[in-house]
Amino acid sequence: MASTPRAVYSSTSRQGTLTDWQLYRRLLGYVVPYWYIFLLSLAGYMVYSLGNVLLADLMQFLLDSLNDSERAASGIISGLAYRWYDEAGGDRLAFARTAVPIAAVTLASTRALGYFIGSYFMTHVARNLIHELRCELFNKMLVAPSAYYDRHSHGVLISKITFNVDQVTGAATKALTIFVREGMTVLALLLYMLYLNWRLCLVFLAVAPLIALVVTVVGKHFRRYSRRIQASMGDVTQVSNETIGAFREVRIFGGQRQQEGRFRSASDYNRVQSLKLALIDAFSTPVIQTLLAVSLGVLVWFALNPKILAGFSAGSLVAFLTAAGQLGRPIRQLSGIQSVIQRGLAAAEDIFAQLDEEAEIDTGTHVTERARGDISIRHLSFSYPGTEARALEDISLEIPAGRTVALVGPSGSGKTTLVQLLARFYPVSEGEILLDGISIDEYTLANLRDQLAMVSQDVTLFNDTVYHNIAYGSLAEAGQDAVRAATESAYALDFIEQLPQGYDTVLGDDGGGLSGGQRQRIAIARAILKDAPVLILDEATSALDNESEHRIQRALENIMVGRTTIVIAHRLSTVERADQIVVMDRGRIVATGTHGELLQQQGGLYAQLYHQEFAD
Repeated sequence: MASTPRAVYSSTSRQGTLTDWQLYRRLLGYVVPYWYIFLLSLAGYMVYSLGNVLLADLMQFLLDSLNDSERAASGIISGLAYRWYDEAGGDRLAFARTAVPIAAVTLASTRALGYFIGSYFMTHVARNLIHELRCELFNKMLVAPSAYYDRHSHGVLISKITFNVDQVTGAATKALTIFVREGMTVLALLLYMLYLNWRLCLVFLAVAPLIALVVTVVGKHFRRYSRRIQASMGDVTQVSNETIGAFREVRIFGGQRQQEGRFRSASDYNRVQSLKLALIDAFSTPVIQTLLAVSLGVLVWFALNPKILAGFSAGSLVAFLTAAGQLGRPIRQLSGIQSVIQRGLAAAEDIFAQLDEEAEIDTGTHVTERARGDISIRHLSFSYPGTEARALEDISLEIPAGRTVALVGPSGSGKTTLVQLLARFYPVSEGEILLDGISIDEYTLANLRDQLAMVSQDVTLFNDTVYHNIAYGSLAEAGQDAVRAATESAYALDFIEQLPQGYDTVLGDDGGGLSGGQRQRIAIARAILKDAPVLILDEATSALDNESEHRIQRALENIMVGRTTIVIAHRLSTVERADQIVVMDRGRIVATGTHGELLQQQGGLYAQLYHQEFAD
C-alpha cells in the first residue's frame, strides 16, 4: 500500500512550479467578493496591533513620571495626555497616578474590541472562502468527463472534497488570521522601535535573514510531507468506503483480515508522514526562539552601552526593550503557522489542479424539443482513454425510430460501451453517431441527454424520499399524478404504499432497506416518468424474480411503443420480442437479425448463447 500514496503524490504535483505566493494569491482571489469585510477585519487588527505598541509606550509614561523626568511627555500616550490636560508646573507623578490607569483601561478595552472585530470578520471571510472553494470543486466534479472518474477512485475524490478542503480551511482561517494579526503586530512594534532608536532596531533585525532561511528550508519539507499525507488520506478513505459498502461480501468471504491489513497499511503510511511533519515543526520553533533570544541578548548588550544610554530616558529604554520582548510571541506564532500554511498550500495545489481539469466537451449548439429517435451509427471505433485496445471496432448500425433493438453478447463485447458513446459520456474518436440525421456532437449535452432515459443493471438511488428518487433532477416538477402513474406502470405502487411513510419514506444509502427488485422498479418508474424518445435498458430486469420480471416486461412493452428502445441483456429470454437483435463479440458486430433468424444460424454465437442459457 505504501506505493499507492507516492503514485498519487506524483500525479498531484503538476503545479509544483507555482510558488507559495502564486498559490496563495489564487486562494486569496476568493476573498475579493468579501473585500469590505476583509478591510473591516484589517481595521480591527490594526487597532489591536497599535494597542500592543501603546502598552510598551505606557511603560515609558509610567517610569519617566516616577523619575520626574522632563521627558515624561515625550511618549505617544503621555504626549496625548499632557496635550488634553496640562497643568503648568504640576506634579508629574500625581498626573500619572490618574492618567496611567485611565489610559491602561481605555487601551485594554480598545485593544479587545479590535481583536474581536478582526477575529470574527476574518473568520467570516475565511469560511466563505472555504464554502465557495468546496462548492466549486463539487460543481467541477459534476461536469468532469467520464475519463476523470476512470483515473480516480471514489475514495480519493471524496478525500479531496473533505480532507483537502479541510486543510485549506487551516491555511485560510487559522493561518490567515494569525498572519494578519501577528504580522501587523510585528510591523507596528518594529516601527515603534525605529521611532525610538533606529540603530538599535537594525541590530535586532540582523537576525531576520537567519529566521527567513529557517522558514524557507522547513517550508519545503512541510510541502513534501503534506502532499504525502493528502495522498495517504485518499487511500484511507478509499479502503474505508470499499469495506463499509461491501461489508456483506467481506464477512461472507472472510475478508476481515485482508481489509484490516489494507487499512492498517494505508493508515500507517499516513502516521509515518504525519510524524515526519511533526518532527520538522517541533524542530523549527525552538530554532527560531533561540535566534530571537540571541538577538534580544545582543540588543540588551548594545542598549546598555553608556553612549547609547545617553540618548535614552529610563522610560524610553524600558519601552524599547518591552517592544523588543513583545516581538517574540508574534514571531513564534508566525513561524508556527508554517506547517499549517504548507499543508493548506499543498491541498490548494491539488484542488486547483482539479479545478483546472477540462470539463466535458460541449461545443454543440443544436437543440430540439423532442427527437424522433432515428439512430445511425457509422464506422464507429473506440478505445478508452489511456488504453490502446479497441473496445469497439468499425461498428455500423441503423436503428429506425420506434424500433426495439437488443444488444447481446458475452461480457466485454462492447454493448455498454456503445450506449455510453450514444450518451456522450466519452467523445467519439473514429466514426460518428447520428440522432435524427444530426451528429450527436452537434447537440448540446443537456439537450442530447434529455432525449435519453436509462435503466441500468447497477441501480443508483439517493438518500432521499421515494418520491424525490422518482421525480429526480429535471423531473422534479412532474407532479404527483404523473409520479403515481409511473410507479403504477412499473408495478412499484403496491410496495411503495406499504412503506412506513409511503412516497415520503426516506431511503437509506443507495436504497438500503429495499430488495434488489424494488430498487430496480423505482429506477424503471424514474425512466417511465422521463418519457424520453430513446429508452436504454441495460440489464433492467436482472434483479427481478420471474413473476416480477414478467410483469415488468409487460409494462416495458407498453412503454416501448412509439419510442426507440435499446436493450442490453445477457438473459436472452428478455430480448426474444425485439425487432432486431445485434450480436456483438470482442467489440464487433458478428450477426444481426430477429430471434428466429439468429437461431437458424447453426453454430452462430447467438444460438450458442441461447442454448447454453437454457441448458444451464
